[in-house]
Amino acid sequence: MLQAIVFDFDGVIVDSEPLHHRAFVEVAGPLGLDLDYPTYLREYIGYDDRDAFRAMLQQLGREPDDQTIAQLGHEKAAAFERLASEAVRSIPGAIELIRAATDAKLPIAIASGATRADIDLMLDALGLTHHFEVIVSADDVARSKPDPASYALAAERLAAYHPDANLQPGACLAIEDTAAGIASARGAGLMTLGLTTTGPAEALADAGRVIDSLAGVTIEQLRAWYDD
Repeated sequence: MLQAIVFDFDGVIVDSEPLHHRAFVEVAGPLGLDLDYPTYLREYIGYDDRDAFRAMLQQLGREPDDQTIAQLGHEKAAAFERLASEAVRSIPGAIELIRAATDAKLPIAIASGATRADIDLMLDALGLTHHFEVIVSADDVARSKPDPASYALAAERLAAYHPDANLQPGACLAIEDTAAGIASARGAGLMTLGLTTTGPAEALADAGRVIDSLAGVTIEQLRAWYDD
């Protein structure tokens, strides 16, 4: 029985991957990394910033020490904040589904590899902050997706927020746009819905169901798909 929804953020709620790519290019370009958008989607999407820079440095043959990664992360965060302040767009259907969940008193959370600062910036711009009881960001876990830590923590915090509901991970639906995210959610025991906003359906083959858009998706439809 569907009792809660846990949204990924980039590519599910906000159309921010192009902005993340531009911010990475600004920071990684001077290091000698040629990062076009298809390469970004293929190699780095699903990572949090720390693991993305770690992989980039390894690709360049450089030692990914913590100090360098922290400095690059700081520079990328500043670049992203500037870019996001100029234009934040939601994924079609996402805002409507979030509002519908709130109206239906269905608990909702975010489990994202983005930093909390990035998430707060864009939620505030879209007027969505008050809808989410739980937000798990890259700042809350040591390991990024596909590790199940972020979804496991989101489900745990939702259960703590609703102590009388006996909310189990298997009653939570994760909405994701990457293979790493689907693996993370499945590893934590959540049901999964794949969204093809940043890649082909084939990349989401392990999801319980795959759709091309959230536009027109209702809570009733989700219950029909996922309720036993």
